[in-house]
Amino acid sequence: MHGSPLTRLSHLSYALIRQVRHFVQMIGIEEGQNGDRPNGADDPVLLMRGVGKQLWEQEPGDRFVERLRSEDLSAVPLPERIANRAEALQEEVWRRIGAHQGEEFRTARRLPFTYEVDETGMWFFRNGRRINQRLTRKQLNLAISRCPLSKTTEIKDIRDFAYAFGLLADSRIKAQAW
Repeated sequence: MHGSPLTRLSHLSYALIRQVRHFVQMIGIEEGQNGDRPNGADDPVLLMRGVGKQLWEQEPGDRFVERLRSEDLSAVPLPERIANRAEALQEEVWRRIGAHQGEEFRTARRLPFTYEVDETGMWFFRNGRRINQRLTRKQLNLAISRCPLSKTTEIKDIRDFAYAFGLLADSRIKAQAW
């Protein structure tokens, strides 16, 4: 999962709910004829025991709560192998972004734009005028981590998300990465 801890937890919560619903349907838990709920080993809540274990593999629950209370919303460190793969993908995408700066791209609504890259981010241009919001490398790396993207709202928390989406959805930038 990617994004802030709350976003990750939200995505994981929805995934868990889907798994539980599937599990309940699979084993056919139903109410009794007189409305009694299943008991003991057939209780769907008790059957969920251990389902969320993978949620806390990277960060124990107490540390997660402490981090949220301290307002430190930085991401949980990923295992080194995964982090290196993600960083390699980001660097590869940034190389392609640098190679195509100045070329025309289009937003999801087909509006033309160009961009310029500097050491720590990029500026977008429409009709020869610079958009007065700079997209940082960190923000675009967050968008890259969410790829493949199917709609702009998947990265609406990123500055200039319409332009970032147009850039990351373009075949010159995504290549075979996603």
